[in-house]
Amino acid sequence: MTNAAANGRPSLQVLLVDDNPIQLSLLRHLFQRHGHTTIEARNGAEALIVLATEFPDVVVSDCVMPLLDGYQFCRLVKDDRATRHLPVLLLTAQGTGLARFWAKTCGADRFLVKGRDLDHVVEVAESLARLSSRPRTAHATPKLAQENFGVDAIQRRLSQALEQRLVETALRDSIARLYTSDHDTQRLIQGFIEILQELVLPGALIVAYLGEEGLWCQGVHGSSTSEEDRGALEKHVAEQGLFQPPRGCHWEHVADDDDRRRSLRDPVLRHFSAATPGYPSVGSLAFITERRAAEEFERLFEIAAEELGRLLSLEDSRLRLYHQAIRDPLTGLYNRRHILDMLGMELNQCGRFGQGVSIMLMDLDHFKAVNDRFGHAAGDQVLSVMAQRMAFGLRKVDQLGRIGGEEFLAYCPQTDLDGARALADRLREQVMMDPIPGLPDHDRMTLSIGLAMWEGPEDTIERLMARADLALYKAKAEGRNRVCG
Repeated sequence: MTNAAANGRPSLQVLLVDDNPIQLSLLRHLFQRHGHTTIEARNGAEALIVLATEFPDVVVSDCVMPLLDGYQFCRLVKDDRATRHLPVLLLTAQGTGLARFWAKTCGADRFLVKGRDLDHVVEVAESLARLSSRPRTAHATPKLAQENFGVDAIQRRLSQALEQRLVETALRDSIARLYTSDHDTQRLIQGFIEILQELVLPGALIVAYLGEEGLWCQGVHGSSTSEEDRGALEKHVAEQGLFQPPRGCHWEHVADDDDRRRSLRDPVLRHFSAATPGYPSVGSLAFITERRAAEEFERLFEIAAEELGRLLSLEDSRLRLYHQAIRDPLTGLYNRRHILDMLGMELNQCGRFGQGVSIMLMDLDHFKAVNDRFGHAAGDQVLSVMAQRMAFGLRKVDQLGRIGGEEFLAYCPQTDLDGARALADRLREQVMMDPIPGLPDHDRMTLSIGLAMWEGPEDTIERLMARADLALYKAKAEGRNRVCG
């Protein structure tokens, strides 16, 4: 019984590439001893000829060989749609210098320095074959096989592969620069679309991102795509589970006077998840374009989706950190520092444009008794529910934050003291109408509210807050559950 069968692993077909007959013989006997079959080639050019007719599970290749070395061979394999998913393990006798760097840049799946223990080579090759996503079906013919593997064809393909790497590097660099130049989510997505749209036109391109702020969905289309085409793209993205049900996307038309871009002769729809490897998807990239363009630029689209995932993951992390910095973790309201910063900016605006603003300093009545009677968990529940009710009871233009344990601050732009008093009275009545979950039904939480109005350019935020605090103290002293100011 072979080693592979004995261990319950399938037997592999391994393509061995090495110009040294002794090394090639050692590798052959090693893999055959582990129950695998082998195919052999003396250099990269011969290996390419083999791949035109054979379908190995993994390639094990030396790096230094005549005519076409292991790095060049690997680059051609990875740049051909017919063989790009074939796992390649590169071996070298030199583990220093640029050997490891070139192995990484040419797309090798693994790189090993030759040692006395060659069994490790078999283990790594088996692991690569097991983890490979390569479909085990009849494969397409490599491009070089279509050109009879001449020296000119190999040189031309190498030149194209190097040019492809240059384009890929430029694409990654262009997308990466978006994040360093602008941290606004919408502009990041717009910048990404502008970079990629030339590969897609005259079709349509859509980018969807689901973050803490909700859904960003933007698209661009040429003159040849219809509303039905755009709807199909939106529906397709929705079916991937990013958002349900399908929602409208903001589309922008790109004018193009070139007549050859006015019709799609063989349209195809493609979708890529925008995700950083090892992390969940944060968005989607989908497009309709000519089949020929989709196939020609397939690798660029994959790179773009990967870079978009990285871009959106960074933006998602930035927004999360920003929200953590400005939000109270218990109530979700602005924290003390941020609400006071916002109030300071509002006072500056009032000074510039001659507008007014009033503030409400609010305190939950008898909150300490809730903690004493029911525990701190119940107290946290009360704070969270009351915060939601206050936020719901205020106007959209008003801003609300938690500035202390049970103390809250709201400011009301372009509102005088009478207007603030009417708003505060209505708010006070609304928040105590319903019982608090977790407390007895007859218990109601009430608010004491102190008001103050900005008195002009000479007024400061400290004086404004001090007047509101005095008004709040008065409301407490007069029996609570009232508005003073």
